[in-house]
Amino acid sequence: MKIYLSILLFGFLFITSCNEKKKNEIEERYESVMALHDEIMIKMSDIMKYKKQLKSKLEELSNSGTDTLKIEEAKKVIDELEKSHEEMMNWMHGFSSDFEGKVKEEAMEYLNEQKTKIETVGEKTNIALKHAEEILSE
Repeated sequence: MKIYLSILLFGFLFITSCNEKKKNEIEERYESVMALHDEIMIKMSDIMKYKKQLKSKLEELSNSGTDTLKIEEAKKVIDELEKSHEEMMNWMHGFSSDFEGKVKEEAMEYLNEQKTKIETVGEKTNIALKHAEEILSE
């Protein structure tokens, strides 16, 4: 009887430790995805600020009779900023942190896809902000 209980206890501990490892890997990947999200989310206020400044600059350029190339460039950057903001909002609305009932491989694949998507949003955000800073510094 003691041997049977020992085997049962060992089996329980083994299964529990495997589940903890699975959960920890998923949690670590989730946290890395959310860290990227948080890093980009901070920049959303810059996007709004630059959009407002660019719209003001666009009005100045239009009123001053500046060449259309500069005006079109400012419009293009405003569009970049708006698209970047929209992509961030779309990513957030589409992201799910519910992994209940999913096997580890499914959860990890999903999180890897989401990480790639949020990295792309981050790259586009950084490029749009850089372009805005360049125009505003002229």
